[in-house]
Amino acid sequence: MTQSELTNTWNYFLSLENDIAATSRYIEPNGQENVFSFEFSKLLMLSCTEVESVLKTICSIVEGRECGNIGEYKEIILKHYSKIVLAEVFIPRWGKTIRPFDGWDSGKLDWWDAYVAIKHNRESSFESATYKNAVYALSALYVLILYLAKICGLRIDSEKSTYIISAYAFRLLACEPGKELPDYDTEIEPLSSGTIQGTARIYYKQTEPPESNEGDIWFRKVDRGDTK
Repeated sequence: MTQSELTNTWNYFLSLENDIAATSRYIEPNGQENVFSFEFSKLLMLSCTEVESVLKTICSIVEGRECGNIGEYKEIILKHYSKIVLAEVFIPRWGKTIRPFDGWDSGKLDWWDAYVAIKHNRESSFESATYKNAVYALSALYVLILYLAKICGLRIDSEKSTYIISAYAFRLLACEPGKELPDYDTEIEPLSSGTIQGTARIYYKQTEPPESNEGDIWFRKVDRGDTK
């Protein structure tokens, strides 16, 4: 996986995210998450197709072999990243925090079953093409791309995602540090009561400030031609 390939995958996600954001012009998600439509059917199908592609890529990287069905993907993903079931995202427009892979370690994923049902018989399963299933599928894709970036040691402009957000995303002006993905999170001792828990000061000076606290950020002003 190259940086260019990952960026293309992320940009495709952003395109789908824009599409689901546009649906809020016509329906209010809160309280109507089970509304179904052709647009949600399309978004569910496209999101899950991309989910399958990213799952296949991750499995190929971590196991060195090709996989071809959701059962194999599940086995490998949960073997290496068992805490993915805890990964959560927030949907501001819906006002809900969700875990797209919740329960995968003990059963199936409802949104994935909806995708399979619609793929094989849209007429009889059309009622499964809901906002809820579409947003869960797209959220799963969001989480998987973050995992893929972490696995490959690459970076995405995760702050560009605004319909689906999480504490794992990079935020340039965040007042609090972000969180690691569940499988990469480590136990950290809580801050002592004597530690200042606030916004760090940022300096932009030629010389280091004489009175700075640990955690403050210092940008050294470099003159043109300064090669140091």
